[in-house]
Amino acid sequence: MRIALAAFLLFALPPVARAGVQEDWADILALDSGPKKKPGSREEAVLLARTHIQLQRKVLEQFLARHPSDERLFDARMRLAAILAAEGKMNKSPSQVDEAAILLGELEKTPGIPREKLADAGFRRASLLMQSQIGSTDRMRESVLATVKAFLAKYPGDRRGPRLLVEAATICDDVPNLKRDLLNEALTLTTEEALKQRIADDFKRLDLLGKPLTLTLSSVQAGPVDLAALRGHVVVLIFWSAESPHSLLWLRDFRASWERMSKDSLRVVTISLDENRRALDERLRDLPASWPTHFDGKGWNSPLARSLGINALPTVWIIDKKGVLRTINARDSYETWIRQLLRE
Repeated sequence: MRIALAAFLLFALPPVARAGVQEDWADILALDSGPKKKPGSREEAVLLARTHIQLQRKVLEQFLARHPSDERLFDARMRLAAILAAEGKMNKSPSQVDEAAILLGELEKTPGIPREKLADAGFRRASLLMQSQIGSTDRMRESVLATVKAFLAKYPGDRRGPRLLVEAATICDDVPNLKRDLLNEALTLTTEEALKQRIADDFKRLDLLGKPLTLTLSSVQAGPVDLAALRGHVVVLIFWSAESPHSLLWLRDFRASWERMSKDSLRVVTISLDENRRALDERLRDLPASWPTHFDGKGWNSPLARSLGINALPTVWIIDKKGVLRTINARDSYETWIRQLLRE
């Protein structure tokens, strides 16, 4: 099936062997709309995406080889960097992600290119570094912050600078003062209302960090859940939605890890930001019955979500045995946090 599908894709998508520069560029643009075939399963969707990315890379590499003097060379290389980064993430290949970052760094030094395009390359490189986050926590944080500060210094007034500061703040939860400084700097620089709201939410979460979290929740399974009654346990608090693909993929992986953990001093509580109860009930069948779930049907407008500053899904908090909120950003580091807090 895999071979047949790949062959179908290669013949169904635009040809890549035409020599004219306009035709070759048209082929690049035609691929922006994504695969033409609608997937019938998750496995087929992954295969479609992988094959399409491979084809995009092939078309871009052919354009660069055939038309090295074309005025769209910079744009083509920017597109290639994006494809290399996407392919590297899909293949879990740090070397491909590094290749994309190096290409973006080279593009940022291209002479004769308008400043806004050079800023595009710099912004993408900084974003890619934050998304990959490879290395030890301290070294990775230093690298990210240095890249963000360099972007701000090189492109003062660029509206994306404050966004980078806010993104950089997400990896500073264990250094609250630094996180607060980054958010304050972003707030002074931005004029975007949406970003200001995100910063306000981030401050709400930050103000809760390191303090006892008092919360009593109704649950759809078996009555109220009082976090105070769970003292003596490590509690993983998960904000999610049945209609968020990122939430569902994360929950699948988290459950697999949870199955291998000692359950004696560990509890999981989830908070649904859904509006559709039927969709939630369907997904709850895939989760352990021992995970109580709060649902008020108000989605992002939930008073609970708003009071806690939740603005992304999934959001994962972990509370220690004394009831203190120890991390507000454990989506990628929950195993380390759980092991550490279980030992305490």
